[in-house]
Amino acid sequence: MKVLAFLNLHHQPGLGALTKNRNSATVSFLGRYAFMDFMLSNFSNSGIDRVAVLVDQHPQSVLKHLGSRNIFNLNTKIGFNMVAYNESASRYGPRYNTDIANIIFHKYLLKEHDPDVIVVAPSYFLMPLDLRQVIKEHKDNHADITVVYQDVNNAKTQFIGRGVITVDEEGHVKTFTRNKGEEDKRSVSTEVFVISRRVFEELLAEAQSTSPFYTLSDVIAQRIIDGHTVNSYHYKGYLRSIDSYANYFRFSFELLTYTIRKELFLDDWPIYTVTHDTQPAKYGQTANVKNSFVANGAKIEGTVKNAIISRNVVVEKGAVIENAIVFTDTTIRADQKLKYVLLDKEVEVRLINELSGTEDDILYIKKGDKI
Repeated sequence: MKVLAFLNLHHQPGLGALTKNRNSATVSFLGRYAFMDFMLSNFSNSGIDRVAVLVDQHPQSVLKHLGSRNIFNLNTKIGFNMVAYNESASRYGPRYNTDIANIIFHKYLLKEHDPDVIVVAPSYFLMPLDLRQVIKEHKDNHADITVVYQDVNNAKTQFIGRGVITVDEEGHVKTFTRNKGEEDKRSVSTEVFVISRRVFEELLAEAQSTSPFYTLSDVIAQRIIDGHTVNSYHYKGYLRSIDSYANYFRFSFELLTYTIRKELFLDDWPIYTVTHDTQPAKYGQTANVKNSFVANGAKIEGTVKNAIISRNVVVEKGAVIENAIVFTDTTIRADQKLKYVLLDKEVEVRLINELSGTEDDILYIKKGDKI
């Protein structure tokens, strides 16, 4: 069975100042990864080697992160990994720049690769998902569309605005709406869809004839309203929705806990990312590091507690960093105190003795600032 996958970066929630000048899929995570690495790794680990990345904005950050794009490609001879950007639609504003419009703009991919099944998945849901199992169930059920979902108990405070479904005893989706935080127990759509080729092309045509603003989720929801059979796949593993600046911070630090981290980083499910020829992290005699992620190339001589330190970060003697995230090529000079802050790339903290936010109001310092 030939599979074509689309990593769908359209209609993703923003992460505040973090996504002002970069695509949310490329935001640094745990000092080493970008969010898009996790779903791309799901594709690779599932044997899917034909992948198009649908980009709605900031394509340069996506191209820069992917580099040669061979990192996620299992078969460099017949497989491919491309960035699909619909420049024509983006000129008319965000309402026109939909995932449907982008797919139609690159519809030649369907003819060129002639897939039996299409997989569409976002980057902001973190989950180690074996798509082989989803595709097998889709095939065994002779399904047209399969929606991957999870039952959750915290929908009043999490997954706000995300898709929610109801499923009957036969596993068919009966409704597809948006979570407004009215109930804790909901079945949350992960926005991972497995769609048979014929039906996928029908969906594109239906969306095109209905509204230029229609998204793939919209046209699938309309199919359910119209009484078409849509199947479901119940996913039960680790799932987090990185859909706000607060959740970005919260779920980054949650993974400092080993038992939680093991739910995302499975022994037999590697997460691939862009590699850099950087020397190992260096710890000086005065370094004091506890419960933190420290990436390669970092130089630590100060105190780092409950923090996430990216590549080539320098923490000088006497500096104290707690409950903070520090992006690449940032320097914290001697005796500086940081708490509940996020420092973007190439920041230098040198003059202010204390820099702090709170657990509920994380202070953000933008890229390149000298403070």
